[in-house]
Amino acid sequence: MGYSFTMDTKRIHDGITACSAETERIYTRMGNIFPELLAITSNSESSSLAALGSAFRALSEGFSCYNQDEVSFFESYNARNSGVFSALSEKMSALSQITERVSSIRTDSEELEIISLNAMVISIKSGEKGRAFSCITENLKRLSASMISLSNSLIQDETKLIEKNDALRSSFESISAVQRRVITSGTETSGAEIVPVIGEASASLESMERRAQNVSAPIHEAMSGIQLQDIIRQSIDQIILALSELDPSVGASIDERLDRLTLDTELLSICIKIIRDIMRDLDASIQTFSGNWDRVHEILDEVESTRLSFIETYLETANRRGKSLPVLLDRITGGFSDYIAQLNVYQRGQRTMVRDSTMIVSEVKHLRAIFDMIRPIIARLQHVRITQQIEVAKNPAIAAVKDTVEYMSDLIQRADLRVQDARAVLETFIEDIEQLTGEFSENSSKDSRELDAIKQTKTEFFTRMKSLQEELAGDVLSLRVYPDSFQSLCGEIDSLVSSLRDARGVVAESASDLEAALESCKAERSALLLESGYGTWTIHNDRLKALVEKFTITSHKEAAGKIGGFSVESGSGDDSIASGGVTLFF
Repeated sequence: MGYSFTMDTKRIHDGITACSAETERIYTRMGNIFPELLAITSNSESSSLAALGSAFRALSEGFSCYNQDEVSFFESYNARNSGVFSALSEKMSALSQITERVSSIRTDSEELEIISLNAMVISIKSGEKGRAFSCITENLKRLSASMISLSNSLIQDETKLIEKNDALRSSFESISAVQRRVITSGTETSGAEIVPVIGEASASLESMERRAQNVSAPIHEAMSGIQLQDIIRQSIDQIILALSELDPSVGASIDERLDRLTLDTELLSICIKIIRDIMRDLDASIQTFSGNWDRVHEILDEVESTRLSFIETYLETANRRGKSLPVLLDRITGGFSDYIAQLNVYQRGQRTMVRDSTMIVSEVKHLRAIFDMIRPIIARLQHVRITQQIEVAKNPAIAAVKDTVEYMSDLIQRADLRVQDARAVLETFIEDIEQLTGEFSENSSKDSRELDAIKQTKTEFFTRMKSLQEELAGDVLSLRVYPDSFQSLCGEIDSLVSSLRDARGVVAESASDLEAALESCKAERSALLLESGYGTWTIHNDRLKALVEKFTITSHKEAAGKIGGFSVESGSGDDSIASGGVTLFF
């Protein structure tokens, strides 16, 4: 004869068994996922923040090393060349002395030419006796004309020299203007505007990275929820063990039936006690998971918001805050081509100045060549002067030109002295000019090489900046704090926590079924006791005690002992575990 109360043992058993398998699956998968998540958070390579931070550091270091070489270069250039041009201007003033002497030589030559013409007329009137003197004065007139011609050439060359000097000064003023533009252009490409933004972006990135790393703490804490896995599994195993002892079909006599009903009542009470502990442990586990996982999501949401704000502020090309690094780099690299062009213009101007200074030296040397042509003419004039004086002294026919001859002699002597003076001044002038222009040319060559080095350094820098600019453009599209695998694993944890809640619901349903079965069993036992006239009933066998001995959780052993009315020896080994402890079997 079986029970009259309703109890679907198989359904309860299957539900509990399925719950055991499901929780085992959930906890095992969580046990694999959490270490993966922690490994990802501790691996800087898993986030693109590290690459972006590296790009920022490269930018910052690059601009820190990008000193304004050309500023100190141009300061040195100005100090040196201003002195050169000041000295050149001072030396060019010597031209006025030469010009003054050359003008006097030309005036004397013109006067000498006129006087010689008059003397020639007188000698011609003297007839045959004046023929010799006439030849002398004719030669004098020709030499005077040559002197006038060479004097004019000297004056013209001096004018050209002054023009060349003016051209050189104009070139210097032009190159100074270019220099100012170069410095301005260099300042615009120096990174003065972008460096503070890079610092600000780097600080924001580091803050985001630190906040992102905070996600490790709640993940660690969430892992503690897995610690309840074993005690839940063992508790379920104990319920299944107890359910296997239920046997509604056994017993024909009243005593046997009472014995069975009493045993089943105690078994069901033990199952209910254990299943309530399971629900408590599941609730604690779920609370550990969900509470910490809420913190994880809070951090993830905050980091994502920060990431989007960071992109909008520092990486997007169409932001309105003026802090877009791609825009600033675009502006700098765009201005760099103008900067290099200005440096090239400067170098061309410098070469023009070297050419102009070389032409000044060439013109000065031409002056010397003309003076070299004057010297033999002066010597011949001196010879003519002496010949005239001799002819006048021995030829009474031309005695009338004696005073004229003496005056012409004075003019020739004076011209000779003036030529010598002018030549001496010219030699000093040439020496000074050659030294000044030579130093200028040599320094210009050094300047050009230094500028070439500056251009090369800056070109290499901006080539690197262009590469970093392209990296930043890629970071706009790929910037992520956590890799896709991290997000996927987080989503799986959400799903597992939800499944754990579902499993808890199954346990709760099984608990309701067990409570209903217990109430039905108690009611039938009470009815049978009334029918038999017994007030109480004690189980006549040790089956419950033997079953409890198989339990692995001490608190459940003790609870079962209280329900069955027998003591549970603590013993040693596994049985010595304190109430609420868990025995692990491997």
